Amino acid sequence: MLYPDINLQKRTQQNTTRYRTALYLRLSREDGDKTESDSIANQRTLLEAYAIDHPELCIVDEFVDDGYSGSNFERPAFQNLFRELEQGTINCVLVKDLSRFGRNYIEVGRYLERIFPVMRVRLIAVTDNYDSQSAWKTSDSIMVPMRNLLNDAYCRDISIKVRSQLDMKRRKGEFIGGYAIYGYCKDERNKNRLVVDEYAADIVRSIYRRKLEGMSAQAIAEQLNSENVLAPSEYKRLCGLNYHSGFKAGTHAKWQAIQVLRILKNEVYTGTMVQGRRQKINYKIKKIRDVEESGWIRVPNMHEAIIPQKLFDTVQEVLKLDTCASKGQQTVNLFSGIVRCGGCGQNMVRRTVSKNGKKYIYLHCVTNHNGLGCSSHLISESKLAEVVLAALQGKIQQISGLEHRLDEINEIPKNERRLKSVEKHLKMLEQEEQKYQTLRRQLYEDMSSGIVSKEEYKEFSHSFNEKVEAIRKAKAEMNRQRDCLNNLDVEHLPWIEDFKSYQNLTSLNRRVLVELVESITVYDKEHIHIQYRFDQEIRNVLEYCGSVQAAETEEGAV
Repeated sequence: MLYPDINLQKRTQQNTTRYRTALYLRLSREDGDKTESDSIANQRTLLEAYAIDHPELCIVDEFVDDGYSGSNFERPAFQNLFRELEQGTINCVLVKDLSRFGRNYIEVGRYLERIFPVMRVRLIAVTDNYDSQSAWKTSDSIMVPMRNLLNDAYCRDISIKVRSQLDMKRRKGEFIGGYAIYGYCKDERNKNRLVVDEYAADIVRSIYRRKLEGMSAQAIAEQLNSENVLAPSEYKRLCGLNYHSGFKAGTHAKWQAIQVLRILKNEVYTGTMVQGRRQKINYKIKKIRDVEESGWIRVPNMHEAIIPQKLFDTVQEVLKLDTCASKGQQTVNLFSGIVRCGGCGQNMVRRTVSKNGKKYIYLHCVTNHNGLGCSSHLISESKLAEVVLAALQGKIQQISGLEHRLDEINEIPKNERRLKSVEKHLKMLEQEEQKYQTLRRQLYEDMSSGIVSKEEYKEFSHSFNEKVEAIRKAKAEMNRQRDCLNNLDVEHLPWIEDFKSYQNLTSLNRRVLVELVESITVYDKEHIHIQYRFDQEIRNVLEYCGSVQAAETEEGAV
């Protein structure tokens, strides 16, 4: 903003040195209740009135940083002002007070005592009665560092309070970011809560689905671009948000692999609010640094999930696999990253062999392929697919049978009777153990009194010890059955649905493998071990069914 020479009449009457003066105005959120008195308009009025009373000041421009903290000097208007000072077009700066100039004690002192004197720039802080031209002559110059120190302390105190308040909001699960992540938007009634943006959420779901189907992040990004799906930044701008990001090539931003990976790894899509991943070093340094994952603040069930937790966990496992698509293909090979050598434990690699005009595909040990030992453990890809398909079909059938069995035994009154039966049996075993412990003590007393001989003592004592040991083993089994009956929630077993969803499985695909199979170990063509996902859960259910059957048998006997 250019100013006319408002002191022209006074200058024609007085022979004074003229200063090309710039007004510097600043206001930030840290000013709290002082917002009205420190408003930009009020600062401007005060400074213009001061300039009228000081005819040597010729206002030629003004610079305004509205909404910027005084904790550092990386403010756009101040940087523009400093460039003008360096060029010599301005040689005087007029501010309301030193806190408007800055609140960083060290930096303000550097400008006042070193930079401006060398540049021959005059600084005037009106309400602080500070004028660098005469400050060295007065006792007020002693108070300037103290004022700067107080301004710095004020800024530090405000920073601590703001950080504390934001941290409290994070721990309550309130969203405090400037923009919601892609797939969500801020609730119109509560800006600290996320709600699902259905259009973007469908794109997020498709990204997870394509990843499970074997597509790489780069291939997913390319496919989204080919389908003319707007990149997150472009979509936010389309929704009216003033959003900027670094993902831009040409006129419009495009989907890139790193964006896809961020979506695939972001736990927020499961309904868990995750914040505090990055933080400023301190109130004086604007640089942002990453926080260790252990320091992130996680609050589950804070908003509607776009991606189920189970699906998210599966994708994280898939991302750990060392996989890449073959040349010219968008998806990885069927067994890529899943099949391991039974000899050395390393991944098995794919090899194509041509014979009589036909192509045959084999998997063999990567260690052997690199000439580092082991044996090839060669197996046909089609043969392995047949074996794995048959095994999966058998496992799916077994899981379906388990579900039917659980339906039969999952009646609360019966379970209560089984639990009571197990606890009754445990009580009987404890009484039996106590009886033999007492008999053993009495036997020792009888031997000491000469009622029984040492040989008789050894014989009876050995018999009592065997019975006590047998009772303890029976108690351990009863405790295990009780734990199974108490701890296993047979009404909530989501992995059963995972297996059941493939009841009509007739051929293998990448998705069914990564969802149901953790790894495949090939020892030779006849010995292949398949490690299923949820193996421990399946074993727990089998133990539960066995415990129920044992309890039923005991109940029937009683």
